[in-house]
Amino acid sequence: MTLGEKIYRLRTEKGLSQEAFGEVLNVSRQSVSKWETDQSVPELDKLVAISEFFEVSTDYLLRDEAKEDKPDDSESKSSYNIVYRYKRARYEYKSKKMIGSLPLVHVNVGTGLYRAKGIIAIGNIAQGCIAIGFLAMGGLCIGIVSLGLFALACFAIGILAYGSVAVGVISFGAFSIGIFSIGALTVGQFAFGANAKGAQVAIGDVARGKVALGYSQAIGDYTQISNRQPFDYESACRAIDAHVSSNWLFFKTWAKEMIKFF
Repeated sequence: MTLGEKIYRLRTEKGLSQEAFGEVLNVSRQSVSKWETDQSVPELDKLVAISEFFEVSTDYLLRDEAKEDKPDDSESKSSYNIVYRYKRARYEYKSKKMIGSLPLVHVNVGTGLYRAKGIIAIGNIAQGCIAIGFLAMGGLCIGIVSLGLFALACFAIGILAYGSVAVGVISFGAFSIGIFSIGALTVGQFAFGANAKGAQVAIGDVARGKVALGYSQAIGDYTQISNRQPFDYESACRAIDAHVSSNWLFFKTWAKEMIKFF
């Protein structure tokens, strides 16, 4: 077999499209097509990458012999071991079940920037309705950095965000920014935490807002300082009704409920 035929055989045995294989090697689909039709030859670094990915020796790829079988254990151990020593660890699974253009499940993890894209995606970089990875993007996202409708991460951005640093419509975190934010240091329209700055309502040890309820300090149009005693709930609710626009709808109701927890 020619080099191109060997690349084609190895690729199809793994069930990879030309586009998917190109992403692994950081080349275009057209480049893969030219290799497989012997219109061009991979550069040396790509040739080494191909041998590592398919776990074959460069000698197997380059030698011009009639033998069509991949090398077995009887072949040169030295060349095979060299390839194995530098091979990146990787695991990939892609379900045959498709929903639209996406697989139901795509798992692509390893020691590299491997991307998983599916309805359920698990990878170093994951994109899906349910995404789990170091960088996760989509609907329900769990990772080191997450961007999605519902995000759980060290750094989370979403409609509902939970993390060390959380940014969202509703956010929970050590440092939290959102319309309705809860955490240690919080900024938002409605803020609840040790140090809370809420444009509408703020409740915490130090509170700043139109309605500010604080244990140590409260700054706003209406304030209460409780000295660790329960706030005057009825007075606080009346203040929220008086100072917060009705446009905030259920956020006002949530704020009234939060007074009970502080």
